[in-house]
Amino acid sequence: MASVHLLETLLYDPADGLFLLDYHCDRMIESAKELALFFSSDPETFLRDLIPTRSELTNKLEAAVNNAGKGQRQRLRLLLDFDGAITIQSSHLPSETNFGDGSIVVVLDTEATPKDNVFLQHKTTEREVYNQARTRAGLGPFTATVSPDTPFDVILYNEDKEVMETSVANIAVETENKETGKLEWITPPVSSGLLRGTMRRKLLESGEIREGVVTLNDLKKAVMDNRRIKCFNSVRKEYFVTVK
Repeated sequence: MASVHLLETLLYDPADGLFLLDYHCDRMIESAKELALFFSSDPETFLRDLIPTRSELTNKLEAAVNNAGKGQRQRLRLLLDFDGAITIQSSHLPSETNFGDGSIVVVLDTEATPKDNVFLQHKTTEREVYNQARTRAGLGPFTATVSPDTPFDVILYNEDKEVMETSVANIAVETENKETGKLEWITPPVSSGLLRGTMRRKLLESGEIREGVVTLNDLKKAVMDNRRIKCFNSVRKEYFVTVK
């Protein structure tokens, strides 16, 4: 395995600044603390002296935005290795596009993914578990280009037949509340094996979605009943998908 880096992918928009900046910084710092023992050559020194603060990460990100051009929408990749080195890569993004019509097609993985894989719980450059799922589904490496004729992503599920997430986003299913009869958005819990997404955190804290186990049968029933399914991450934000 190549050297593992912690990774955060952020959206910068000239009108709004760095989207969910504090959430991204918090997640990277927490992951650094949790994974130091496994990946740092000197965990004691790394934990004591080398984990950046939220302020340090923010300053470096803002400098990267300025260097690339504050008037441009940007996608930034923030990387931290386990020697404390920070790298930031920036690329320009086109104007925001509305993908709210469900034209993005996703497919179901063909086999289960073990939910105890540590790389599901932390965002890193080690993406083999996601790449394998994409390969099984007949998809190539991830690309931001969306085509109505080609599946965009794959939905992973665990050995208990619980929905987890997709290869690039968290997911929620419109579900009927058995007590009230009303529809609500349910997103799988972390215990099902998935990344604590920053957009997921925002939607949970706002009450727009809530956690609950989503089985494969739940997902299939939602599709049969024409209920909505959406994915979300901090760059693309929320978008409806069609499961095929």
